[in-house]
Amino acid sequence: MGRKRGRESFSGKGSRPLLCVLVAALVACGRPEPSHPTIVLHPAASRVLPAYVEITGLNAPDVRALRARGLSDHDWRSVLTIAVADAPSGTPPVEGHYVVKDASVTFTPLFPFDPGRAYRVTFEKTSAVVGLPPVATEPSTVVTAVHPSAEVVPDNLLRMYIEFSAPMGTAGGDEYVKLIDDTTGKEVTDAFVPVGRGEFWSPDHTRYTLIFDPGRVKSGVFLNRQSGRPLSDGHRYTLQIPQGWKDGNSLPLKSPYAHRFRAGPEVSAPLTLSSWKVAAPRAGTRDPLVVTFPRPLDHGILVRALSVERMRGMGPLTIDGEVALLANDTQWSLTPDEVWLTGEYTLVAQAFLEDPEGNQIGRAFEAAVDEKNDEHAPQSYRLAFKTREP
Repeated sequence: MGRKRGRESFSGKGSRPLLCVLVAALVACGRPEPSHPTIVLHPAASRVLPAYVEITGLNAPDVRALRARGLSDHDWRSVLTIAVADAPSGTPPVEGHYVVKDASVTFTPLFPFDPGRAYRVTFEKTSAVVGLPPVATEPSTVVTAVHPSAEVVPDNLLRMYIEFSAPMGTAGGDEYVKLIDDTTGKEVTDAFVPVGRGEFWSPDHTRYTLIFDPGRVKSGVFLNRQSGRPLSDGHRYTLQIPQGWKDGNSLPLKSPYAHRFRAGPEVSAPLTLSSWKVAAPRAGTRDPLVVTFPRPLDHGILVRALSVERMRGMGPLTIDGEVALLANDTQWSLTPDEVWLTGEYTLVAQAFLEDPEGNQIGRAFEAAVDEKNDEHAPQSYRLAFKTREP
């Protein structure tokens, strides 16, 4: 009887509404969520990654259908068009390249979008007006720092870094920067390696690397014997950065900049991990790990040459967090995204770590290059530490 009543509850009179509800639910479960397109204009990430339009919020079936159509860039105009918003009727749309991704469609223009100009983007039934901010017309970019930042630097200094408040153009610093020997009152000529446009810039063009000519810095080589080092122990110098150096908007700097320092005795000893002091953080906190070095390390290299790992069952896990360089690059700190756990961690130093004079771990810049030994040299060095009790 119980079974009979159960069957009747699904097939007898009055059961049709319930059956319809169940069928509708099953159909709805198998039906994908409709696409909700959103139009976004992403600004340029760098000089090699220009601004582009992205259509997000597409469901998987719609993406598959777009990909299956195999549209050419010309055919895409019937699906996705980008045009200048205030252009006269009949003006051709913006030409570019279309790419279908996992859950979106991107459009990269053949020529960069004009800053300050509005563009209307239409994707099927969705439309939006987007644009990049206008280009500045008044100089605003300034020099924010020069590294090494210490008042005294070794006379065998190999690198200096100039940091800016906004992206700069492609011109190299050798076209603008001057090194003045304040002790003699003369300019130090041929101090830096001449480079081509675009070289020695950080990817975002906000940091420029000045490299002293290694042939003059390294003892005993021809240029060193002929001209001597660019810096002389005991002399005072000014690094002059003129206002005429152009930023990414082809505008001059807001003001000139002068960095003054004194040259001291050379530093030619290799780096040694045994001289580093590690101030371990307390477990259960997000206190920073602080590593102190006996002398400044290279500002541009240090930020990417150190990391922290913790062993787990499947291998080492890199600890993510915020890195800071302190005390004229004699300290490196890591504030983790998550709390420190009780136990052992490892500070990992990559073999390419250097000080500003080019000395590496276990090898001095002045040492002769031994290619045979270099082939077997470690790629990284490790220093273990344990978290302190909470």
